Amino acid sequence: RRYLSLADFEKTARRRLPRMIYSFVAGAVETDAALRDNRRAFDEYGFVPRVLNDVSSRNQTTTLFGTTYAAPFGIPPFGSAALCAYRGDIVLARAAAAANVPMILSAASLIKLEDVRRANPAAWYQAYLAGDASRIEPLVDRVAAAGYDTFVVTADVPVPSNREHNIR
Repeated sequence: RRYLSLADFEKTARRRLPRMIYSFVAGAVETDAALRDNRRAFDEYGFVPRVLNDVSSRNQTTTLFGTTYAAPFGIPPFGSAALCAYRGDIVLARAAAAANVPMILSAASLIKLEDVRRANPAAWYQAYLAGDASRIEPLVDRVAAAGYDTFVVTADVPVPSNREHNIR
């Protein structure tokens, strides 16, 4: 009842989480310019109330990779979830299963991928591929052996982010 908006969650998180973890979750990289730009872009969208419309046939289910989900969005990869909550990836996997939305396990997860898969057999796996077949093949084999059948391949620039919040 205390949480009426995302901002309400943020206030509590700021109070409860250690400063380093809060900064990691809430911060961005370098000067936070991209974070501010993204927020401004989303602020340009708004809801337009329309009353007395029949919404009985509205449906936001979607099918992704042969599986039908309750919504076309889900829980993205969050590699430090276990720093923010006890076995955080398990919590997220169970929440996604309960809501029937996709959940993507981060390759940077601190929880064994087999444990997450047991908590949510429909979970996806985010792979950072090293560019070297001798390193890629064992990773793909392990993920497949754990039962994951949906991989999200992440394409990044070869320069790591400058997370000034973490350094400070």
